[in-house]
Amino acid sequence: MSLHIEPTEDAVETLRKERRKNYIAALATSILSVVLAGAILYSLTIIIAPPEEPKVVGYITPDEAPPSDTPPPPEVQRETSSSSHAETPVKVVVAAAAAPVSLPKIDIDPPDEPVMLEEGTALGMGDGFGPDLGDATSAFGTSQPSGSTLVGTFYDTKQTPGGRPTNMTMDQYRAFLSRFVNKGWNESELNRFYKAPQQLYAAQFYIPRTPAKDAPKAYGCDDKVKPSQWLAIYRGKVRAPKSGTFRFVGLGDDYLVVRFNNQNVFDYGWESASLGKMTANNAKWLDAMEGKPGNDDLKKELKDAGINVPPVTFYKYGPSGHWNNTMRGVAAGKQFTVEQGKVYPIEILVSEGPGGEFGMTLLLEEVGMAPMSKDPKTGAPILPLFRTNYGVPKPDKNKEYVPFDEIGIVWESIK
Repeated sequence: MSLHIEPTEDAVETLRKERRKNYIAALATSILSVVLAGAILYSLTIIIAPPEEPKVVGYITPDEAPPSDTPPPPEVQRETSSSSHAETPVKVVVAAAAAPVSLPKIDIDPPDEPVMLEEGTALGMGDGFGPDLGDATSAFGTSQPSGSTLVGTFYDTKQTPGGRPTNMTMDQYRAFLSRFVNKGWNESELNRFYKAPQQLYAAQFYIPRTPAKDAPKAYGCDDKVKPSQWLAIYRGKVRAPKSGTFRFVGLGDDYLVVRFNNQNVFDYGWESASLGKMTANNAKWLDAMEGKPGNDDLKKELKDAGINVPPVTFYKYGPSGHWNNTMRGVAAGKQFTVEQGKVYPIEILVSEGPGGEFGMTLLLEEVGMAPMSKDPKTGAPILPLFRTNYGVPKPDKNKEYVPFDEIGIVWESIK
């Protein structure tokens, strides 16, 4: 006989609750297992495993590649821009591919600022005495307005605008220049002299000794002007590239005078325009400038003129034998302070007195700044040129010259 036992309703309800609890526990365990497995996988693949190094593929441009039978890909040229700024040539080099690739034309605006090059030039700014700075026979500037330059005007004090002789003597010429530079550089004072119809545009002022006739030749009036008692004045406005205190360093043979921000800050050469006297090859004047004992009357004249007030700093350079011997080298002018971005007027007077040879050098020294290099023979600092663009002259090192640092700040000319 079989025995059948029927569970009570309470027992059935208890079994159902246990089954429900087991189901929920199993489901929770499954979910937690999936989350834990995902976390472990993330840590292994993302955190622990190191990232793969990106592969660098090098491409050799056609100019540097070894000889190959495969023709180089075509260059993509930019369309000519209508901008009045200097154009920057762009070359796009495409690596050879298995199939031809069609590239769009690239139109890139030229940079707003000049780009420094290794040779010390700038795109659109010329190289040495190239198209933007004058040719080899015209270190006084170029005849075409270009870039960041100062405008030069040439005068001959030996004749009137109509070509009649003025009969001005050398002593009268000295007196005229002294009055001109000490009385505000009044341009109307020059109206009674012959003025060359051609103006020149210069970015720096550096001419090793050269025949004085090169100046009227550069201004296109050598058929009318003899190479003596001429002067050229370069005028403009420049923007200070940085804040600081500076001084001009250089010389003129015969004259080099600088007026900056309406103040005479430099006047040194074979002749002194401020004094109206010749000071070169004169031990008393040179000793007075250096502040050596004695010559108190000459020191007083220098102080009254407010230029080359003793003691003056002189720098001698190995390749400048003639100027070292006769002028004790280049001289440092008065200090002046500028603010970055501010615009200042500047005027530079260059002149030849009796004729013969002419030369000049205008450098710039930042007060308190150590030089990049020094002259190996004298220890004098090698200073940069004062310049308004990145072009630099290339002196003939077989002749006497003043060395300069090709790297230096540029004082942009503001029209």
